[in-house]
Amino acid sequence: MPINHIVIIGSGFGGCTSVRMLRKRGHRGAITLISPSPELFYYPSLIWVPAGRRTEVDLRILLSAFFKKHDVAHQATEVTGINAAANTVRTERGEVAYDALIIASGGRYIKKLPGIEHVHIGCAGWDAIKNYS
Repeated sequence: MPINHIVIIGSGFGGCTSVRMLRKRGHRGAITLISPSPELFYYPSLIWVPAGRRTEVDLRILLSAFFKKHDVAHQATEVTGINAAANTVRTERGEVAYDALIIASGGRYIKKLPGIEHVHIGCAGWDAIKNYS
């Protein structure tokens, strides 16, 4: 069965790299990327926030030009589930059918160690670090 429509969940490094590699390797079919907003949040620069060297605006990279260049349809919504038997992704805006699915939603920092709830860790995201600039 030919793969005409690829859906990618996530607009971070994994999702954007997937788009680039698919196009580089010759996929000319439809690509739909699903993420809450058309941006990449650049987590590696969170270390510069406490020193006042970066702000939230500096860390949010808009992907509109990237999507246009690579002919990607972006759906700004949250994924609520996947129905693998029906090849659909459920979102807050409805279902999206796919021939192939790439899940690149990233990891989530989980605080499980006793006492770690008192630590401020930059890789946990903007909300965890924004008050330390």
